Amino acid sequence: MKKLLLSFGLVLFAANSFSQVICSIEAPVALVGGLQITNPTTWSADMSNPANAVLDTVMIADDSLACAPLTNDLTGKIALVYRGTCNFSSKALAAQNAGAIACIIVNNIPGAPVAMGIGVDGASVTIPVVMISDVDGDAIHDAILAGDDVVAFIGEKNGYYDNDLGFKIADILRADASAIPSQLAANAAEFNTTIGGWVFNYGQQDQTGITLNATVNNGAGVYNNTSTSFSLLAGDSAFINLPDFNLASYPTGVYTLTYAIAYGVTDQYSLDNTIATTFNIQDSIYSLARLDANNKPLNTIGFMPSPNDGSFTSCIAFANDNASRIGVAGMHFAASINAPDSLDGREILISARRWDDAFVDINDAGFGFTSLTEVASAIYNYPPSIPSLNGVDQYVAFDTPVLLEDGQRYLFCVQTFDTKIFLGYDEQSNYDENITQDLQVFHPIESNGTFFRDGFTSGAVPSIAVNVFDAADLTVNENSIETSTFPNPAVDVVTVKVNANGTAALTITDLAGRTVSSEDVNIVNGKFTANVDGFKAGTYIFSLDYSNGTKSQFKVVVSK
Repeated sequence: MKKLLLSFGLVLFAANSFSQVICSIEAPVALVGGLQITNPTTWSADMSNPANAVLDTVMIADDSLACAPLTNDLTGKIALVYRGTCNFSSKALAAQNAGAIACIIVNNIPGAPVAMGIGVDGASVTIPVVMISDVDGDAIHDAILAGDDVVAFIGEKNGYYDNDLGFKIADILRADASAIPSQLAANAAEFNTTIGGWVFNYGQQDQTGITLNATVNNGAGVYNNTSTSFSLLAGDSAFINLPDFNLASYPTGVYTLTYAIAYGVTDQYSLDNTIATTFNIQDSIYSLARLDANNKPLNTIGFMPSPNDGSFTSCIAFANDNASRIGVAGMHFAASINAPDSLDGREILISARRWDDAFVDINDAGFGFTSLTEVASAIYNYPPSIPSLNGVDQYVAFDTPVLLEDGQRYLFCVQTFDTKIFLGYDEQSNYDENITQDLQVFHPIESNGTFFRDGFTSGAVPSIAVNVFDAADLTVNENSIETSTFPNPAVDVVTVKVNANGTAALTITDLAGRTVSSEDVNIVNGKFTANVDGFKAGTYIFSLDYSNGTKSQFKVVVSK
């Protein structure tokens, strides 16, 4: 998959923002309906401008891959070509040069269409370009070969149909993460999801008797609510709230939240009348991006800022009143680079950062990114790889695991100083409406020293997942050397008994990962003492690195 180059900026939402670019088959009758497409490209015609909409007959290009100049005359037609071999913009330019007024690219593998990068010819493409699934493409292809005239509409749909209600992924509320550690979701007080979304009347007709329904299913129906009926004038919209979703307890598993519109009229573009989003409650992952079957964050496209001339950092935010129940061990991420360059040897930095700026929400005067303290980190260099690791999920453990603190804000970040690297994002997750409702930060980015609160303007979410563990697990020694401490809690001095002798490096950190003390200790007759007289009351992590290369780690409580 080629990667898309996007400018960054703050996400701004207005209730009357109706832009919705579609691809819809208008004839023959057997194919009439909307098709799933990727988000509009930033390098072809601006499809949010109604003046750029097209309605015409689809024609198959004589070279289905369109990687060379096309010989058939596509003047006034919408070209149908297939993904493969060359980049998307080169296919679109070949169609444009043959006279096509738009280009539909068919995915060459099963599944949903993918995002299309700018490639080498994007700057020269002036016609609309969309991608559709292999199934939809094959249906169009077969109909044309059977002698049918296939007519398609590509463009801004607002006002195109008479009866057309809908909504978008950016304008619904969802759970505040796609993967929630079960340690933080014991009951309704700990995990609650606000339900609601914007309903748009894209059509030319006023509508009455509209209802919005929402369900949550985790193998069984655990939530089902329908709004009272309401009306919408043509070109109008309304935000509809439903009761919050919460449970007395949450079984682990995948929960699907589905929104559906009904209004007793046949909708002429029904593809956006139902929209679904998922969240996964389990014990090892925190992520805003969707997870695949292996609990890895989905990566649908690579992003970088424009211009990209220095540091580029993707982050996801985290804070929870019960965060001390978990620790963080490492992070998942994905990166990519355009051919012919390779990721081999290129460097990625991961980090967990305390976020100590004092603010309640994003509207506060104290809001900012001025007080960030790294509490865990690691450096990853891509190894020489066959096959390529381009866009493939990578997991990197922190140099030292860290326990989190209740109510403390954190940023979990992936950073590169390599201006050719794209970091992975999930385009099908979007928290724009959650940001508007919660007034909190979800996925900021940093570019060349400047933070952008809401990330990229598309609303896409970093394909980052944090590997978490039960905080109690850190009391278990990591290696074979047994340890014990007394007194524990300690006041002034703690005695550590170990199944070892000789020297060791002792590092003491607090639960936020900040180093409180470090020294070399001499173990005599299997024990040594450590002075904690100057420590504040609290829990501390003692880490021992022995001269033989083994390690021990344990917790000590200091009481004053």
